[in-house]
Amino acid sequence: MERRDFLKLCSMTGLTVVAGSALSGSEAEAAEYSGTFFVNIAQMGGWDVTNICDPKGAPSAEAAAGNAPTDTMNRYLTSAIPVASNGVSWAPLSQSADLANNAAAQAQALVFETFMEANAERMLVINGIDYQTNSHDVGARLSVTGNAAENTAAFGAVAASALLPNAPMGFVGFGGYTGTGGLTAVTRLGNIDVIKRLAYPYRRDPNDPEALYYNDAQAEMIAKAREARFNSKMGQQRLPKLRTAMNTLYLSRLGQNELKRLVDYLPEGDALLDGIAGAVQLAAAAYKAGLCVAVSISSNAGWDHHGTVDTNIANSLGRLFDPDQGVPRALQVLEDVEIADKTLLSLTSDFGRTPGYNDGNGKDHWPITSNIFMGAVNGRPIKSGVKGGTDDRHQALGVNPDTGVLDESSSLTIKAGHIQNALRRLAGILDSEAASKQPTTESPAELENLIELT
Repeated sequence: MERRDFLKLCSMTGLTVVAGSALSGSEAEAAEYSGTFFVNIAQMGGWDVTNICDPKGAPSAEAAAGNAPTDTMNRYLTSAIPVASNGVSWAPLSQSADLANNAAAQAQALVFETFMEANAERMLVINGIDYQTNSHDVGARLSVTGNAAENTAAFGAVAASALLPNAPMGFVGFGGYTGTGGLTAVTRLGNIDVIKRLAYPYRRDPNDPEALYYNDAQAEMIAKAREARFNSKMGQQRLPKLRTAMNTLYLSRLGQNELKRLVDYLPEGDALLDGIAGAVQLAAAAYKAGLCVAVSISSNAGWDHHGTVDTNIANSLGRLFDPDQGVPRALQVLEDVEIADKTLLSLTSDFGRTPGYNDGNGKDHWPITSNIFMGAVNGRPIKSGVKGGTDDRHQALGVNPDTGVLDESSSLTIKAGHIQNALRRLAGILDSEAASKQPTTESPAELENLIELT
């Protein structure tokens, strides 16, 4: 078997976890990627979009103040819902009757509302997406794969496999659903000191280029000896399981050149931010090094609000949009490293929450949800506005089969597969081998202009 074919097989079976890109004692570098950087932030647990970007208010103060259980959709007034010029609207959650005596929760809700007021004009909000499930596991998977089946590949894995095959960290994961379907591997980035030690294994101190166990010439001799020994042992081995184990061990020792490229783009002074912003910092460094196509991040803000939903979602939104470590700071990171015009950011979740309130003043699982997109593809900003929609009881409405704009004459509703087909089309991988191995459940011929560029 040719080495190139062997590497492809290794990638398909998920062997290159933090591995190099080629079987070479000289530790050859992987090809560099400079296309669109895809960032997905997942709200694990199921967010209540009627209290976020698909607002449904109460018709009167009396209805808003009603005690649970009630059919009232939310506890702010419909007349208070703000709408941007592009049609994007958001919930005035700080005005919820449930938060009237909770200044801390009101302040958290205002963090979200301030962000929306400042950024709604550059958002694409897709409402009325029918995930057709109330299961956390299925919804989390479906939201980024477009297919409810187990072991399906997240968009990041499909994109990495198609656009940067055999790369050591084409798909980076900080939570959310990160299944790869055998197309590639997901890489976990975290401790900067560990990254440096992996990049410079011959240094006693990864921050001191003079503190060496071996010099470059000795390191090269070790690498050549290692390859020769591997080839000799591999030639003698016939048992598939042992060959797989040997391959995994050998691959795990390669890739120092790629990691060195990453180190060059780490934050100055290793000053890593907290939360979402810090995850974006690390993934952006990998992208700047030409090593990363996509990243999955969990907001870790807690969204499964079966009780006291207004207070809890205010707190969750406050953490998601925290100016110091949430989405606003992450967007600033992208600006600072000059890749904002090459980054497409998406916000997703498992599903939505039920219309009305339960006995605990919370909301339960509901299959209808929303996605939020910001950013650009290949330097072209996405066209902002609203696609899809729901009725007063948060049921999905029919849309134009091409554009996704509401259409009373259509019975077609937006599904997760339509979103994934749109992303694959934007990335230029809709017809790729990777996409064909991980199909969505919806036809690519539907909603071809669901996500448009300016």
